[in-house]
Amino acid sequence: MHSLDLHKELEKWSASHGGSMHDAVVIAHDEQRGVHMQVKSDWPKAIEPETRAISTPLSITMSYYNAIDYKSTKGSYSSHDVKLPQAFIETMGSEETFAFFLMGHYLRGEDGFWYPYLRTLPQPGHLNTPLFFDQEDADWIEGMGVIEASHFRYAIWDKKYEECITKLDELDFEGSENYTWELYLWASTIITSRAFSAKVLADGVEASDLPESGISVLLPLIDLPNHRPLAKVEWRAGTKDVGLIIRENIRPREEISNNYGPRNNEQLLMNYGFCIVDNPTDYRIIKLGVGKDSPLGMARERQIQMFPAAANNNDEHYYIFNIFYPLLSPYRPMEHSVFSPALFDALTIMHGNEREHRSITIEESSITIPQTYGNGRCTLAALAQLSHELIAHIMQLQDSGRDLPSEPKNVRQMFCKIYRDGLITMDKAALIIATWTIARARALNRGEEWADTKFLLEEHFSQIPKGHFSDHVLSQIKVRILERTSLLPKNGQLFRIGELYSLLPEEMQAPAQACFSSVLEYIKIQVPGLAIDPHSLFSLVVGILVATCQSPQARPKLSPRLTKWVDFLLEQYPAPTGFDGDHAVGRENIDAMGQVVSDLMARAWLDEAGVTWIGPESTWMEPGWLQWAWKVAKEEMVLLPLEPLQVLVTENPPMQKQAVMYVPNE
Repeated sequence: MHSLDLHKELEKWSASHGGSMHDAVVIAHDEQRGVHMQVKSDWPKAIEPETRAISTPLSITMSYYNAIDYKSTKGSYSSHDVKLPQAFIETMGSEETFAFFLMGHYLRGEDGFWYPYLRTLPQPGHLNTPLFFDQEDADWIEGMGVIEASHFRYAIWDKKYEECITKLDELDFEGSENYTWELYLWASTIITSRAFSAKVLADGVEASDLPESGISVLLPLIDLPNHRPLAKVEWRAGTKDVGLIIRENIRPREEISNNYGPRNNEQLLMNYGFCIVDNPTDYRIIKLGVGKDSPLGMARERQIQMFPAAANNNDEHYYIFNIFYPLLSPYRPMEHSVFSPALFDALTIMHGNEREHRSITIEESSITIPQTYGNGRCTLAALAQLSHELIAHIMQLQDSGRDLPSEPKNVRQMFCKIYRDGLITMDKAALIIATWTIARARALNRGEEWADTKFLLEEHFSQIPKGHFSDHVLSQIKVRILERTSLLPKNGQLFRIGELYSLLPEEMQAPAQACFSSVLEYIKIQVPGLAIDPHSLFSLVVGILVATCQSPQARPKLSPRLTKWVDFLLEQYPAPTGFDGDHAVGRENIDAMGQVVSDLMARAWLDEAGVTWIGPESTWMEPGWLQWAWKVAKEEMVLLPLEPLQVLVTENPPMQKQAVMYVPNE
């Protein structure tokens, strides 16, 4: 019998027990949607909100309450001749009892009460969740985490099944050999993919017998409609039935959909065996390894001490959202509309420096570094790390998909391709958002009027190959950028070494740069082969800028931005009292440079370089001050991905980084 005919028989069976469907609703079938529900094509008008599309009597629902022959003043639920031992029920609990109860009714076949319902469900061997994939199917999701999650679930269910069968054998339960592992896998998957919360029985079960979790309910007919993200429906509990209530207008021939909630494609594939093309509620879960002794780990411990209830919050909400994700506050900053606040806050702390860690704010619902002067650095460091992670993930997905067939061979592979393609698009869109804020931070001496922003945006988007995204996706990326405020409203906060001189008045820039170059040349002569790292180079420039700000002759000519920054550094990083002699890891170069430069300072070399505003009495390049400047450079630097959007052009771009110095523009 065709599946549509089976569902028609299910409709009749439900009606015989008091169930009903609205006159405007019909069960239909087509190749694209399979068996589904829709408004009749000849219905004269759209059905309106508050229409009860389906009513499922409580007497045909199936749950743990049936397995225990539950009876109360509110309602009774029969086991219909499938009796599990009481000792089994008490030992194994509600979830396993329900799975074995479902298996028992499947084994009864045509003699079972729920036979008209069970034969409309996907049968054993015909489910499409990853637990049932063969190797060729699994190749389509290699390296995406789903296989690992499936193995984890498989191991848990395998252990539970063995415990259940062992218990039934101990109790000499007749026919236990028919309760096979394959049938248990089927029953558990059906419950995971189709069951509703026990809240749908709220008016049919005593409140004291209705737990918050652990009990699921199968609702014949109501579980037939396909999932549509954002479909406006309600499952309304009643004393005699459960109703599927439509909360939107649906026109003739349009499908009536259910709504499983804002599920991403990973959840849909894992639990239900399908994915949705361009799923608006798609997102990717990020796993962060947080050590207990790390700043974030210690902050979490402190949070629990301050707010003990925080210990119960195990969901970390580390997400990268689809750019179409609709369930966000319109007041969220642009960056938080793509990277969840919890993820972003965690990364700012993980990549914050010692100075920023001193300002960590701990509240019951969050741990953050506040957006005060100077703390934009950790925001940019978090975006840089996100960019690195996105590039690596895109390359991993592209690499693992290189040997796949050009087209899927079955429906499982088709859904896997949807999942894979969606992840790549999501990552690439998120990368464009992350690198846009970084690009603005690198936009030195650029205005912030609409015309300036438009020019910068065109410059940024010119790196995206034509046709790489659909117009719809490209337009939405622009909407995210232009319609939301950024965490960093000011441009021009990240400087390469040579660009730092632009902070000085124009007449000082060339002499200061010449001074830097001559120091570098002298060091190379005196210490041949010395490898000079970015930290050391930046420390030399920082030293020049600090000495300039300390010069009574130069300071009146300097910009408020430069003097505020230098004063902030001197406040945050204690001034040296002399050469400390402690050769910290990575500091060997600057210590060697300091010894050489001390000799250089004995000459009338500053005047020769044209840096007349720094007197010979300045100590700015003595070993102690160079150590101080090295510390500042190390803490205030950010490592950016070099040409991050190159991953849109080629599949294996070099993962190069560039060091830049953060100078607040506030």
